[in-house]
Amino acid sequence: MATYRIYKQLIPSPLNESDPSWAKRQVWVAKLNSEDTIDEFGLKSEATTKMNELIQNDPTNREYKIEKVG
Repeated sequence: MATYRIYKQLIPSPLNESDPSWAKRQVWVAKLNSEDTIDEFGLKSEATTKMNELIQNDPTNREYKIEKVG
């Protein structure tokens, strides 16, 4: 059975096209800090629903993505 995990952009930043590739802050983590949760779901639709909820409640404009991990 597949597992879908939500990854969060470690340091939120607007994408600036003139930045070199190493400065785009595209570091992804499953957990931002010790109080954060690792969000994994059996269905991609469930992961998408949770990701949209996280996006709506995040004032930092952090990016999120879903990846299949199992």
